Amino acid sequence: MKSWKTCAKTYNRNPNKTYLKLMKKTLTYCFGSLLCLMTLASCQNGGSCCGRAATDVDLTGRLYPKVKTPTKSLVIVDLQNDDIEGQVAAIGLQGIVNRDSEQKIYVMNSRCKDNHGGWKTGPHDMAQMGQFWLDRVLKDIPQETLTLDATKSNPGFSALVEQYKKHIKGVVIYDPELVEATIEAATTIAAQTDALIVSPRLYEEVKGYGFPVIRDLRGMFKTNIECVDWLVENYFGTANRDVAFTWSHMTTDFQESWGAANKDYVVANRLFTYFLDIQDHDQCAYYENIVKKYPAGTQIMGWTDELKADKLFAEYGYFMVPFISVENMTVMSSFPSVQGTPIEPKALEAEPNTVYIAMLVSDGDNLLHTMIYMPYTIEESAAYGDVPVTWIINPAIVDLAPRVFTWYEQVMNEGGQEMGAMMGDGSPTTDRYSGFSFYCALTRHYLRQAGMHTLKQMVDGEAVAWNVQPYCLEGGYAGTDWRGIGSDEYHMDNDCFHIGTTNSRPEYLDKVLDSAPVDEPLFLSVMIGTASEDVTTYASELKKQIEARNDGRKYVFLRTADLAATYRAYKGLPVE
Repeated sequence: MKSWKTCAKTYNRNPNKTYLKLMKKTLTYCFGSLLCLMTLASCQNGGSCCGRAATDVDLTGRLYPKVKTPTKSLVIVDLQNDDIEGQVAAIGLQGIVNRDSEQKIYVMNSRCKDNHGGWKTGPHDMAQMGQFWLDRVLKDIPQETLTLDATKSNPGFSALVEQYKKHIKGVVIYDPELVEATIEAATTIAAQTDALIVSPRLYEEVKGYGFPVIRDLRGMFKTNIECVDWLVENYFGTANRDVAFTWSHMTTDFQESWGAANKDYVVANRLFTYFLDIQDHDQCAYYENIVKKYPAGTQIMGWTDELKADKLFAEYGYFMVPFISVENMTVMSSFPSVQGTPIEPKALEAEPNTVYIAMLVSDGDNLLHTMIYMPYTIEESAAYGDVPVTWIINPAIVDLAPRVFTWYEQVMNEGGQEMGAMMGDGSPTTDRYSGFSFYCALTRHYLRQAGMHTLKQMVDGEAVAWNVQPYCLEGGYAGTDWRGIGSDEYHMDNDCFHIGTTNSRPEYLDKVLDSAPVDEPLFLSVMIGTASEDVTTYASELKKQIEARNDGRKYVFLRTADLAATYRAYKGLPVE
């Protein structure tokens, strides 16, 4: 809890804050701390802080689905010369085969508009990671490459159909006039019937195989809601509901499509996927009819437009896990889950007139960042390891991509870096939301399985800190105080160090540094961006800029867990 002295100093440094606002904040800290002190013994014994924690929540069947048949060998197919229709069909077939086969299909070079990871060679290049992961984590798996016929309009898809036709039980034809809704409907149907997902044009290419038409969706629906209503009535009850799934931007315009890479995971696990336009008022409201069919708090995988989705799903008690452009998750998830080894937090002796700065790379809850942007940057940036950085990743990769998680542990340890966790966007932050208990239980589970100390919350959640009790909780997002505590505020929630996050832009960072006290240390968490750019070079340059201030202060750069440990030691608290 902040002392009255500390609060007074905060007020003096921010004279524009009203007394009422200050008192409200102070009472919030006091009340929260009192509640947590009343149940401290319970927390220390793994119980529920403040009576809300979900330690007794049953997570059976509510973790991320894995492909249960292990990978023994790989058949590699290059999709770079297939159009988006061919890629949708090919990756859907990959899901059918990979569900039960020990020899799994591994695709290369699928396309997604949102994959801008090739910053080294230009903003329009794709950071294709197929070969990257083959070389880094799959070298011990026997591999063969599928021979393609370059004369075919979709050579990758055509080769897959010929080789795996015995796995195909039919086709589902989507409607180009209602493409986003019917592609998702076709994906849901294909997942339950082992059918190909095909456009009318692609159907003509495979008609000669004699596959029966399981559903022809052309002309069946006039609106997205009509399509979703029909899909729910006919296919929701038989779908896998461990997680929810929604997808957008699934156009057949090759340049605009967000890609088909996640469809193998949807099909293999028989998930229910659908499309609604969240920008449309009626369709946005209709999301409630779908998500509330799942248990409170269920992860909504996939993607839709962020600004509305974060708020909307949190209010319903759910949270979104972005799953964009990530190939081969049916291969990656087929390996045994792993247990992470926690790093050892290191406490420095905090000194007055010294600023302790932890830098973080954000947005890793998005599997696009965890699986593509961040690994690309780590290997391609010459500045990796120059500055301690906390990389926020999705801890669920201990299940979804365990070999990738093991790779992260190795490169992070070698570079003096830290892995921190972020579960997803728009998470429920108080027990006013029905899914709060589940969210806290899931978060506790994955933090412990991944061995991570630091948790990042997009929207600040004091109640999350009380219930999850990570070693450190990063509140807010890049200095946007309306979503969290102030960027220069920090305190303890029982055993959790809770700190706000500031933006690295001068108008944010310089303001905080200029007001740093002389007679005591200042602790800062600074978001430096995402790995869609060369963020490690930026971290190195930012460190030099801060040190060049020559303002009489000492600046120390460290990992977030070390920042928390240093604060603990400064307050006379145990470091462990």
